[in-house]
Amino acid sequence: MKKLAGLLAVLMSLSCLTACDIAGIFNNLTGKDSSTSGSEDVVDEKFVEVLGAQETVTLEPNGTHTYAVNKDISGKDYIRLVVDSNVQLVGNFKYHDVKDNTKIVTEDFFIENPNGEGEFKQFLDNFRLTGHGLFDKQLISITLSNKGDTQGKVTLKKVEISGRKIDDYEREVYVSNKTIKVGADLATGGTLTYLERLNYDGQTVDEVISQDDEVEIGVNAKANAKKHLSSSVNLINIYDAGRQFQQSYYANVGGTLADTPDEMKAGNYYGSKLPPDYGANGYERAMCTTADQNGYYWPYNPVQGGDCNSNPSQIIDYQVSKNEIYIKVRAMDWAKGDDGRGLRNTVQGGVTTKSYMENWYTIKGNLVYVRNRFIDWNGFKNLEKVPMHSNELPAAYVVHPLHNYVCYTGNDNTWSGELTTIPDLGPWNVKAHANIDPVEEWFAWVNDDGFGVGVYVPNTDRFASGRSNASTYKDYLGNRNAKTSPLAGKYRYNKPECTYDEQSCYTTNTSYTAPVVNWTMKSYVPMEYTYIMSVDYVNVMRQQFKDIFDAKTVTNETLSSWK
Repeated sequence: MKKLAGLLAVLMSLSCLTACDIAGIFNNLTGKDSSTSGSEDVVDEKFVEVLGAQETVTLEPNGTHTYAVNKDISGKDYIRLVVDSNVQLVGNFKYHDVKDNTKIVTEDFFIENPNGEGEFKQFLDNFRLTGHGLFDKQLISITLSNKGDTQGKVTLKKVEISGRKIDDYEREVYVSNKTIKVGADLATGGTLTYLERLNYDGQTVDEVISQDDEVEIGVNAKANAKKHLSSSVNLINIYDAGRQFQQSYYANVGGTLADTPDEMKAGNYYGSKLPPDYGANGYERAMCTTADQNGYYWPYNPVQGGDCNSNPSQIIDYQVSKNEIYIKVRAMDWAKGDDGRGLRNTVQGGVTTKSYMENWYTIKGNLVYVRNRFIDWNGFKNLEKVPMHSNELPAAYVVHPLHNYVCYTGNDNTWSGELTTIPDLGPWNVKAHANIDPVEEWFAWVNDDGFGVGVYVPNTDRFASGRSNASTYKDYLGNRNAKTSPLAGKYRYNKPECTYDEQSCYTTNTSYTAPVVNWTMKSYVPMEYTYIMSVDYVNVMRQQFKDIFDAKTVTNETLSSWK
């Protein structure tokens, strides 16, 4: 999601789509070589009760109730609540360091209306280096607040705690079958960081240096290669924590870019607060230079991978089964991480948003189904008066040797019209290619043989695509910076080691597409959608996507709930 000014300008008339590219990476982390896959990753949770059933309470709108706990939960950070309620609940866990009772932390959480008994689980904030609860804890209390519009009845039936842990900062978890392998990195908010076609009808998918001295990826590409690099090829670009396939959303609270006074755009107000009447909802924007070196006041922007200074999002929960990875995170607010250049109106350590992002990465045959879900619980008011903003659904970064952009731009709804193939699409910061209101709602990045990665995302408005400046060059001498990638060196966690300079998942060069929808964010209203990934030849993936379209198994009608 590289938030570049050119892409912003190209689509400004449609709102202001941006793609963000997190410039740094986490400090003081080390990598490991171990990986995890399958159900072995889910440990016995072994919950211990810390609070039994409580009496039913009646809460008026915005009414609160606090339950005293006062239990030592040292060594245990995975908490489970069983709640019976008919309203939305915002709550907080209050705890202190067992060695220092003046070190008190209040950690917020949100329980959607369960319409009866429901379960809520989360890791307390003890995983990331910027976490708030990096100590053994005394759980003081739990407070619940009614965020519904009507009176609600709430029964807290049970509170339990477990020693289940996220083992270290280097966790990338995997699932696979005989055809496809996918992985998600918990140290970058559970973003989708690994996609490999394990074989193609018994043949390997190889990364090579061709006879023309270009980096190529393809089926049995090693047969005619000048140099064979690898037959274990990740097709997702993960140069830094802002790439991958991930969620990112915007709300124009606090004003809009168009509202920013000229003198602010020019950078003369870096240290000033916004005028009292600037924007809505009491949200104070932070100055950000991501898309403009002069900076401007950035909108509310929860980003799954982290913020502009690579402060990582908080992992709330994750589970790994035989063919599925489940992730739940509290995303960071993009512009509210200090970027180290002395910009004020930023926060060292970043700001964790009041929002949840969830992912289900599921392998079905030779396809990957990704279900994304988002809910914001800031409680912003009068959002119907806030201008719409464009959103990436998702931000998708593919390795640069898959350099041909393929889509259907015609009006034939029979899925048999001639496809458009654009070789070496220009850089997105000059002019992004926009495929507006596509009849066939899929795109692909492929090699010269038509093999690559296709993504089907129904009910989106347009696809915005481009390549990074350097990735228009395919020669291997222009693509030898893999080992200098933040995620290839000491920050690679337990990803496969970067073994050669041209390893395209780690190079700066990349191919990018964002399926785009304009909307106004809604508080306490979930939004979800599904996209399907295929690693195949264009004619095969197109038929796969048509079959899904004809069966109407994935329609993404829920995207309309925010429009």
